[in-house]
Amino acid sequence: MKSPFDLTGRVAIVTGAGSGIGRATATLFAELGVRVVATDINLATVKETVAAISKGTAVALRHDVTSEDEWAEVFKHVSTQIGRLDILVNNAGVMLSKPFEGAPIEHLRRQQKINVESVFMGMQGAIPLMKASIKEHGATPSIVNVSSIYGQVAGAQFAAYSASKGAVKMLTKAVAHELASTGIRVNSIHPGPTATNLGASWDPPRDAQGDLIPPEVVVANWLRLIPMGRFGAAGDIASVVAFLASDGAAYITGAEIVIDGGYTAI
Repeated sequence: MKSPFDLTGRVAIVTGAGSGIGRATATLFAELGVRVVATDINLATVKETVAAISKGTAVALRHDVTSEDEWAEVFKHVSTQIGRLDILVNNAGVMLSKPFEGAPIEHLRRQQKINVESVFMGMQGAIPLMKASIKEHGATPSIVNVSSIYGQVAGAQFAAYSASKGAVKMLTKAVAHELASTGIRVNSIHPGPTATNLGASWDPPRDAQGDLIPPEVVVANWLRLIPMGRFGAAGDIASVVAFLASDGAAYITGAEIVIDGGYTAI
């Protein structure tokens, strides 16, 4: 009897697959028998992801997720070169940190475009391919949108980011409701502090006097907020994505799955 967690033969698009959660997800999918279309705005890094995956099971595409034309090119590749689509993981995103009082409006606009508009375009473009996969292959399609715990709770200096990730949460629920009768499931995941390079561009944190806070102090302060006592790993997140992509999650749609080591439980 086939396991409900078996993903062999399915086809997935994973955005932001050049690093972090996207890379871990693309790699795990390939290990589970998925044919992966790995996309990223940085072609060099997504090629590195694909190079580490078994030959023939993944392809790398340069992809600016804010561009309608580039989304169309990705879907064209899937349609003409592969012929089906079972899974879409809207992972590409950006996290900008700034106290709200001095945050430029451009922070909100940029995060809206990358974190929200890309998810809207990705889901909308995937629907025809997924409906065709249902009809032609008996597929059970799944869309997983990467939100954040800061789409659910407040975080210091993340107002614009929280606005964008809150939008992803509600966009996911609305689309899940509309698509439920079609057989396409749509869920969001909400990672907590995770060891990726998402915050690499942040300004170094400073104390009330304006002095730089040593990195080890910053890490210790974060860890005190996490009951499990560690940051999440990209693989921790990827495994939940794989579950939601599988038939083991066949009755789950419109859900928001928190993956945060207990951060929001207290």
